Amino acid sequence: MADDVGRIRIRVPSSIKAGDVVRVRALVIHPMERIERDAQGKIVQKAYRYINQVTVTYLGRTILTLDTTQSVSENPSFTFAFRATDPGPLTITFLDTTGGKYAGLADIKLA
Repeated sequence: MADDVGRIRIRVPSSIKAGDVVRVRALVIHPMERIERDAQGKIVQKAYRYINQVTVTYLGRTILTLDTTQSVSENPSFTFAFRATDPGPLTITFLDTTGGKYAGLADIKLA
């Protein structure tokens, strides 16, 4: 799985018309480390690695920013909707707590 970390899958409908509200599903391969506790219940101090921000841009403008925590599952998926006005790029960027940056692109084409 280490080789796959950061791989992104984005699903958009195959037929989109101008003005449609488009439902997008995105998945990123990531271990999303959870906080560990010792036998006494205290948090084990270390640099936990998890996705802490998701940013979506459409036609170069940010349309969505999500701040997440380590409580999100391994290989998280996100679903959101936006209104397609013109053909162009939809970019989803995932940032993790160790400086990892993973981006995926979907080309929005209008029918």
